[in-house]
Amino acid sequence: MHYRINISSPIPEAFEILIAELSEISFEGFVEEADNLQAFISSEIFDKQAVEDLLESYKSLFQLKWDYQQVEDENWNALWESNFEPVTISGKLHIRALFHEQDDSYPMEIVIQPKMAFGTGHHATTSLICEYLLEMDMEDKTVFDFGTGTGILAILAQMLGAKEVWAVDNDPVCVENSAENFALNNTNDIHLRLGDINSIPEMVFDLIIGNITRNVILQYLPEIGNKLKQNALFLASGFYESDLDMLKSAAYSLGLQIESYKVKDNWCAASFRKL
Repeated sequence: MHYRINISSPIPEAFEILIAELSEISFEGFVEEADNLQAFISSEIFDKQAVEDLLESYKSLFQLKWDYQQVEDENWNALWESNFEPVTISGKLHIRALFHEQDDSYPMEIVIQPKMAFGTGHHATTSLICEYLLEMDMEDKTVFDFGTGTGILAILAQMLGAKEVWAVDNDPVCVENSAENFALNNTNDIHLRLGDINSIPEMVFDLIIGNITRNVILQYLPEIGNKLKQNALFLASGFYESDLDMLKSAAYSLGLQIESYKVKDNWCAASFRKL
């Protein structure tokens, strides 16, 4: 079972901020429609007081109204699917659901079974990381996708030539959905684990991807640095452009130097190299 929080506001920028804030307290999926945001969280981890405190803090700023509803998981899946449209990134990558027709006009295609996991290519952060990966030489690289969601970034890394890909998520729904998507895209040899960064073997990588949130990146930066080879890259996203200076400072103190960053709809992705 899950809870669905229906949030309404006449102010457009409200939902981007609320999505980021609700993600920090374990919300797992969002559907945005005009002046309404639907946010989903497992009943087992739903903390009504934490939600109330958060929404109350933004109530006067964004003129928020909200209500709660307990829903079956399959109802959420149907809603998610009904709002899922194909996405094209950099004119090279076409991302579609299983129920969409194949489009052979693009060089690459990823098929996603959209369920309750984050990462369908629609959100700016996923799109930005995809852009980075499409620009990189992935041949023979070892890659770790930390917080894999639907598995889309791990799938893309392997399609681009990575020789070994590991993917981890702490949500069982995400792990289940990732495994399904790996099968749909013939990338079953991606190593998938339930847990955090410590759930994988003691090894170092040529590339680590973290499309998560600012606070989770800050929390795990030391471990991320330790799991990077010398001169290797960390691609980070899931934060706002205004958070970049904070992340740059924390990364630099751990021997990670920013090389570049991209911005879309105020969301940011950045590339850090291990010195």
